[in-house]
Amino acid sequence: MDTQNSQPTCMDDLSIAVVMFEGAEELDVVGPLEMFTWMPLFEALPTDRRPIGEPEFAVDYLTEAEFAEYFYPKVAPKAKVFTVAPAIKTYRLSSGMQFTPDFSYDNAPAANMIVAPGGRGARDIPARHKDGTIDYIKRIANAPDTKYVMSVCTGGFLLGAAGVLDGRHCQISSHNYGRFEREVPKAYLVKDPSLNFVQDENLFTSNGPASGLATALRVIEVHCGTGHKNNLRELIEYKVPPVKGALAQNGTLTAIEI
Repeated sequence: MDTQNSQPTCMDDLSIAVVMFEGAEELDVVGPLEMFTWMPLFEALPTDRRPIGEPEFAVDYLTEAEFAEYFYPKVAPKAKVFTVAPAIKTYRLSSGMQFTPDFSYDNAPAANMIVAPGGRGARDIPARHKDGTIDYIKRIANAPDTKYVMSVCTGGFLLGAAGVLDGRHCQISSHNYGRFEREVPKAYLVKDPSLNFVQDENLFTSNGPASGLATALRVIEVHCGTGHKNNLRELIEYKVPPVKGALAQNGTLTAIEI
């Protein structure tokens, strides 16, 4: 097992910056961070063990001993996922959690994926311009080697303010459709509350906070494969009906499920 965990993983070529700021939504930050952190831990798990959707969800899928071996190895693979904010200090997030980022925008390592959260703080676009959040998002999202750009809930407003959504299909919290159309008129908003996320090439935007989990799973499916996504979905006990998303290709939307 230790040998398996010392080998490269499908996430090795990603360096993921999860943005945070005063008033960012907790689940928007922590949910995707955990998805991307768990993926390398269980990559060595065979992907054909039991197809998702069979009866007795997760029962006999992984023994208790196996779970401990994968989740608590002596040498654990570590995803390159970090939190980044205007400064290295303690921030109070949208629901009151206090959180200190790993890096500031000025000293963060290179990233080729960015996650923009929503929350109360994402509503204050002038403040996010002032603290450098919009500039940081713009810099990472537009870099030539960036692989993926993702937002959760109203984090789409930050991507919109950075110009990332112009001419792209996207999703936002369904309670904010009117405001979004006024503030980000150049985006192609998919106004379907039943969709958890919309994927437009390397851009992944999502509905409410819990949709960030499904969106992160979709990124993992695109980057690592459906089998690994299914494994992770079972391991985190994602016991929900198939989650709906949409894939935008050449101006056409195709339904997908996670």
